[in-house]
Amino acid sequence: MSTKLEPYSVAGEISDRHTGYLEEAEILLREINRAGRLPTFAELTFFKRECGWDQRAVNDQIRRVNSVLRFTAIAGSSADRKATSKEAATAADILEKEGPKLAAKIQELQAKLNGLERDARLSAKRCEEQSEAVQRLRELIPEHIAGVVRINIGNIEATIGREMHDAETRLSELQACLSPEKYRAESYYLESLQRSFRNAVTVITENNVNRRVLSPEWPAIKAGIQTELAELKPRIESLRSQRAEMIEAAEQPLNYYADGAKNQD
Repeated sequence: MSTKLEPYSVAGEISDRHTGYLEEAEILLREINRAGRLPTFAELTFFKRECGWDQRAVNDQIRRVNSVLRFTAIAGSSADRKATSKEAATAADILEKEGPKLAAKIQELQAKLNGLERDARLSAKRCEEQSEAVQRLRELIPEHIAGVVRINIGNIEATIGREMHDAETRLSELQACLSPEKYRAESYYLESLQRSFRNAVTVITENNVNRRVLSPEWPAIKAGIQTELAELKPRIESLRSQRAEMIEAAEQPLNYYADGAKNQD
């Protein structure tokens, strides 16, 4: 059996050579994209000489191949697409069978949630109405009861209330003595400190000008302030608690109507 040879053609050879250059250019473009770099001078020379691409054409080709690589990764192989198609069909079938059941369950749960929210809202509103009504009933009690309550609360405020207020005032004063950063200037701080602790500050006169400075006794005074603060804080908390309990007990007669005992026919 004889094989017929195609006659040699210069045009064919040039065409084949050009096609080979384009295939090499495609491979090179992929390498450039994967490396995330710019083409080198040698590569630009190759593109220009063998493919006839100027810089603008090279940029266009790089963008084209970048898109090719990106969409190729998304498209996957034919086997990948076949598997994805099968998976989608399976998911659609499951949705068709199970979707209505789940939708009905969601609707049922949503109805329950709506009911719980409604009950909570109505209960909160009822509590608010009851609290407001109790307050109004307290304001409407007979004057002979209200007068006794005012006297008792006044006695509480004059005793443990005053003690708590004095302790809170002392706490603020001591904290100010340890907080020079809260004053506009050091001179204001030292002036305030001297009013609270005379021996904590020394006055120095220079060129007929008085200047305040911390005295040598300040470290010991400061330690004493810190000790007093540590004792004051729990004492104030205790006084607040006692005062609140005493006022609550003193105000109990205000529930003359609210407790319902006096509302019976």
